[in-house]
Amino acid sequence: MTEPRVGPEAPGNMRTLVLSNDLDETREIISSAYSPYQLSVLGDPKEFSAWYAEGGFPGITVSGLQYGAETLVAPQPLDSYLLVCQLVRGRVRVMSPGREERVVGPGQTYVLDPYRSFQVHWSPGARMTTLRLDRETVEQAAADALGLEGPLRARFSLNGTVSAAAARSWAGISATVHREVLGEGVARSSPLVAGHLTQSTAAILMQTHELVTRGVDAQRPGEVAHPAVRRAMALAEERADQPLTLADLAAAARVSPRALQEAFRRHVDTTPLGYLREVRLGRAHQELVAARGDGDVTVAEVAYRWGFNNLGRFAGYYQQRFGRPPSRTLRA
Repeated sequence: MTEPRVGPEAPGNMRTLVLSNDLDETREIISSAYSPYQLSVLGDPKEFSAWYAEGGFPGITVSGLQYGAETLVAPQPLDSYLLVCQLVRGRVRVMSPGREERVVGPGQTYVLDPYRSFQVHWSPGARMTTLRLDRETVEQAAADALGLEGPLRARFSLNGTVSAAAARSWAGISATVHREVLGEGVARSSPLVAGHLTQSTAAILMQTHELVTRGVDAQRPGEVAHPAVRRAMALAEERADQPLTLADLAAAARVSPRALQEAFRRHVDTTPLGYLREVRLGRAHQELVAARGDGDVTVAEVAYRWGFNNLGRFAGYYQQRFGRPPSRTLRA
């Protein structure tokens, strides 16, 4: 491999795969890392140089790419994964024949989904980072975001983040992923953490970038049809007598805690833990009714059995729900 004229160091735990002035060598290695693609130098071929490095954890790959000359890249469709690209410096022009075209500058992002053909025109010295996510992960997150069962064919516009607030949210999750990759975070050694972070990244992608769907009939707000909500409800009902946290419910729902809270607010006008509390109140009520006349049963033991460690709060919740104190139900 020849020494390049321009070649940044691979940060942290990223591994440099390309550091070369050779066009054919670069094309072969990056085609292996991504998908087969055409690589053409539009300027002086003697000025060509390339750097490519990557690292990651199960579910996400982070990469860095830079070309030292004006370059045109035309990959084949990505097929099994999706790329979220962010310019670090320079500019690129992203072209999707028959669909869209956009010039992207430093700090801006765009999404390349598996269903578009595209070309990227690089200015000399432009550099970008990418997050690569599996198509199945993204498409399940798309279905969850729209309240649909099963994976959804997820396509994205090239418009980048949908608002300044969305840009900040994406920058936050992207920075977290980069810290995990570059700084030997726990996601590199913990499949559980890697899974949660991957799902959170996909869920935030749905809320921060423009998802293009055609022929999709999303559920109306208020209908209990969101699959993530139903999965969390099922766990709450099956294990109401066991210690459950928001993280437990979110893991069962296969979304982030924040995404689950938003889905509950949108579809059932409560929170995940609020729903769990209602399930437990109902079970406690049933037990108190069944124990009427049994002098060995106390309100306290029923409350504790269903996860209410503060008897005053339990009595307040119970009074609000059933219109009478729990002691009266037991004595009736």
